[in-house]
Amino acid sequence: MDTANRFELHYYFSDQRRHDIDALVRNKCEAELLAIILESAALLEIDVTAIAEAYRQGGFRDVWKLIGKNANSITVLLLIVQLVLTAIPLVDLEGKDLEKELNKLSIEEKKLQIEKLKNELKEQKAGTDRIDQAAGAVGSSLKIIKRKSNFYAYLDRYLQVNKIGFSALTDDLVPITNEKIIPRSEFSRFILSTNRLRSEEDNDAVIEIISPVLKEGRYKWKGLYRGNVISFEMLDPAFRDAVLFEKIPFQHGTKIVCVLIMNRELDESGEIKVTGFAVTTVIEKIDGDQS
Repeated sequence: MDTANRFELHYYFSDQRRHDIDALVRNKCEAELLAIILESAALLEIDVTAIAEAYRQGGFRDVWKLIGKNANSITVLLLIVQLVLTAIPLVDLEGKDLEKELNKLSIEEKKLQIEKLKNELKEQKAGTDRIDQAAGAVGSSLKIIKRKSNFYAYLDRYLQVNKIGFSALTDDLVPITNEKIIPRSEFSRFILSTNRLRSEEDNDAVIEIISPVLKEGRYKWKGLYRGNVISFEMLDPAFRDAVLFEKIPFQHGTKIVCVLIMNRELDESGEIKVTGFAVTTVIEKIDGDQS
């Protein structure tokens, strides 16, 4: 296998005479693509630095040179990034299908595939099958799924681009594989329809109450959960009404054991953040330091 140390992003325009691009769109796409390259390198534990080079014409082509200690590792990284950027993800983050599909490649299996690839890289014998498997593991990262969604969303709104191409290049700017091209008609398939993730549930959550809600209205309770202060909705009607009618007293250190729902979503960089808490069932109230 020839070695590659450059990655090319090729914008194709509807007007073939065009050789310029909106600077803001270009900068946003560059930020997302570089984030994907560096996150892929981090997952594969390949130490690289990316350097921008002068753009090339023929549509509009951005090229980045990757600098690292192992030329073979950089080549494999670029081939994996090329595959990751052109593999259509499952985009129903809230649906069971995505959860089922991601679970097919468990965390342990992902680590195993990546570890096998790293060992083969040391021996300079990483094959096509191993690269494909590692690309599947890397591409199932939620960070990369989100960054890829951002990338294609920017392009989808920029109507002058009618397709996009990705290539791994040698030091002489020669592609080591065929350019992988995605037409505009496919852009939307890479874009997440929602940032919301399936809610997480703690069926035995312990919350120390800081401030209960003692009047009617859509006010949130405040408590201490796993060392963090949280605001949460009390959705257990029987417990809530008993508190409102002063049938349940509170004192310093009062805790509840409950079912806690945590609503989650991806932020713009693909990190998971909790957007809200709700208690659906109170199992037990514990006063003072009895727990």
